[in-house]
Amino acid sequence: DALKWWHEQHSKYPRLSCMALDYLTIPATSIDVERLFSKGHMVLPYLHNCLSTQSTCALLCLGQWSKL
Repeated sequence: DALKWWHEQHSKYPRLSCMALDYLTIPATSIDVERLFSKGHMVLPYLHNCLSTQSTCALLCLGQWSKL
């Protein structure tokens, strides 16, 4: 179980385990696109159409991880 393993490794790899747990626990979402982008302040409005779902998730995760 990957979640259990990363949870157990928290003391050895604190930042990496937080990142892994964030990534592994991302829920499927039906959130409205505009609401999603209002949470991701670093994304410029004209880029909304160009980003894939994977890129959007990556940007939002990086924004959270940079605060660690």
